[in-house]
Amino acid sequence: MTLDRNHVYNLNCLDGIRQMIAQDMRVDCVITDPPYLINYKTNNRADKSHKFCKPIQNDDNPQLIIDVIPLLYDVLKDNSPLYMFCGSDKVDFFKAEIEKYFTVKNIIVWDKGAPTMGDLGAQYGKNYEFIIYANKGRAPFMDGMPRYGDIWKFNRLSEKERIHQNQKPTDLLSRIIRQHTREGDLILDAFAGSCSTPVAAYRLQRDYIAFEISPTEYADGTQWLDSVRSQVSIFDLLQQN
Repeated sequence: MTLDRNHVYNLNCLDGIRQMIAQDMRVDCVITDPPYLINYKTNNRADKSHKFCKPIQNDDNPQLIIDVIPLLYDVLKDNSPLYMFCGSDKVDFFKAEIEKYFTVKNIIVWDKGAPTMGDLGAQYGKNYEFIIYANKGRAPFMDGMPRYGDIWKFNRLSEKERIHQNQKPTDLLSRIIRQHTREGDLILDAFAGSCSTPVAAYRLQRDYIAFEISPTEYADGTQWLDSVRSQVSIFDLLQQN
């Protein structure tokens, strides 16, 4: 199978990235949100049949992270960035694996604006997650872009806004995309989930390629992406007329 730009594939990311490498497709930026390796599922919904109550696929599989990081290095162009989300529970593991190949430049703290639920009787709520920012070589910021601090405040999406239980806000992803890429550059998301990265890339006129192994998440995410593409296309048409 030949892979194309501006497409999300219902495919194991390891197989997908190997195919990209085989066909000499390289990317300008990696932004990805892998399983946090905590076997997470919410227990705070009345409807236990809801998909958010089910464990995330591969959330108990550290070998997946060990296997994917060298592939991300190989598929990324020289002097380009990797951004990988992770939680506080396993940040040491993620950082150690990334440092085998990349230079870690920052561990960005994403202040989500509100705490997660967690163990209500014996744990403080977590207001933040981490984003490991690493370079293959040295990835300078785009000319004219500000130099932000390493604490980023973006409110997490409400439950009604989310189609994936760990969906990231597109305004946060857009900051990363603007910081490192130009129009037409190619962005890879190995764990597409809700397709937030492809949506943010499309809105900013960047190309994207992404993989999502779950058929349910793939269907929901690509439906949202298709609706965004249709809205933008109609708007562009109206502007031309």
